[in-house]
Amino acid sequence: MSLSRQNKRIGKRALIGATAILILLIGVDLMSGGAIRALVRGSTAPISNAGSRMTGGGFLATRGTLQAENEMLRDEVAKLTLHATWLESLERENEELRALVGLSEDLSGVAARVTSSYRASPYGTFHINAGSDAGIAPGHLVLAGEAGRAFLLGHVSEVNASSALVVQIFAPGASIEALAGKTPLTLEGQGGGNGRGEISRALEIEEGEVVEAPSLRGLPIGIVGKIEEDAASATKEVYVGLPVNLSSLRFVHVVPR
Repeated sequence: MSLSRQNKRIGKRALIGATAILILLIGVDLMSGGAIRALVRGSTAPISNAGSRMTGGGFLATRGTLQAENEMLRDEVAKLTLHATWLESLERENEELRALVGLSEDLSGVAARVTSSYRASPYGTFHINAGSDAGIAPGHLVLAGEAGRAFLLGHVSEVNASSALVVQIFAPGASIEALAGKTPLTLEGQGGGNGRGEISRALEIEEGEVVEAPSLRGLPIGIVGKIEEDAASATKEVYVGLPVNLSSLRFVHVVPR
């Protein structure tokens, strides 16, 4: 017998065997009420579900959930940042109020809140929330700082029942007679808490020296920040600044002149 005929017979036998097994399975499935088909469907379901998660709604749903969680986290970070800023603001306010309490024990007067920034006016003025009802009158002096380290900012120029307008010592165009140590000088306001003056080169003055206003209770009005000299000039320029951050000033102390 040739090899090709032998292979044909083996193929026929395998086909007949497979057909018999298939007929047997169909018969068993019919007799069991579809149990074989249910088993086949159950075994293929995990593969189908896995494919669905990777290629369909499962993957997209997971991505959408992550995006939603990221949005929630960003919102929480923003809330925490706002809360921290609020707490920092309260802490600074408490420090200023504690300083005013010490200043009130050292100097009689009235504490007041600054209600407008000095930047809002080109004339070097700002408003406070205390006026004639609190005993404040034009000419009263306005200070900032703490006991032993308070600096004169300006004076009250206009008063209402519950508010007052303050003009700064170093308002643009203002002029004041001052004393740096034993050296007298005239300072002209430059705005922003800064003043400028000229003195003879022969006079002694040092950077960092406290400058006072003899006509205003001898209160300090600034600190010498810079001295400029020119060998060809008989004078030297002196720059004085307030050691107070006017842009963040919240509270002041008002005293009689």
